[in-house]
Parts: sequence; structure tokens; C-alpha cells
Amino acid sequence: MKAVSVWRRQKTNYQNLGIVGKVVSKTRIIEAPQGFVGPYWVVMVAAPLRSESFEGQERVVGQWADVVEPKIGMKVVGVLRRIGEAGSSGVIEYGVKWKQL
Repeated sequence: MKAVSVWRRQKTNYQNLGIVGKVVSKTRIIEAPQGFVGPYWVVMVAAPLRSESFEGQERVVGQWADVVEPKIGMKVVGVLRRIGEAGSSGVIEYGVKWKQL
């Protein structure tokens, strides 16, 4: 990924950092796309909205960053992890993944 793209997405990428939620769905990716190493888990997390004017939950999808297999209903937290390797620009992309709380 280009350095400019990483920079532009940084504000939205980190809004779920430190958020506590619950796993509502999970899937295991066996055949990973180019740039990823499989197999790995992807989870959908129900997390509280970060707005004082609206109470509720949003659903966030992200990679699983723990060695334990995710379970439906498991409490999780968003953590900072490396997402991609350095490309020709030399920028290593970081983002939010989910792990057991």
C-alpha cells in the first residue's frame, strides 16, 4: 500500500482501538488473498458507538489477533497490530485487530 493511502486512512483505522465488544460472528479464512498468510480468523464484533447523542452498537469486522479460537459471545478488545508489510515505500501499515479480553 502506498504511504499516502496509509496516512489518509489513519484517523478512521484507529477509532476502534481499545474498544470492548462481543463477537457476534466468525469465519476462518483458509485460502488467504495475496499479501496475507492463511489460515486466519475474521470476526464481527458488536461494539458500543462512540457518540454521546446516540446509544447503541455498531458492527465492526476485523482480523482475530489471538491464538485462542474465537467463540460467539466472547468479550474482545481492539488492539494495535501490524496489518501489512513494507512495500516499495518502506511504510509498515498498522491497524486494529481483535483479541480476547
